[in-house]
Amino acid sequence: MRYITSVERIGREQGLEEGIQQGQSTLLKTLLESKFGTLTEPYQQRLNTANVNTLCQWGKRIFSAQTLDEVF
Repeated sequence: MRYITSVERIGREQGLEEGIQQGQSTLLKTLLESKFGTLTEPYQQRLNTANVNTLCQWGKRIFSAQTLDEVF
């Protein structure tokens, strides 16, 4: 088994977190566009820069929201 340095481990963890964030952002964008139509650039930017916890909160709100502003 190959030894992994702490720098490599940190890099892998950061890469995994970025991948999770990107996946959640993409899924939420798809759901929002299905419900509300094409997202404007400001909403897309918010999705792309939000952290995982924020994306989860927005994802929960999509069920009861009547407008995009109620999600965000």
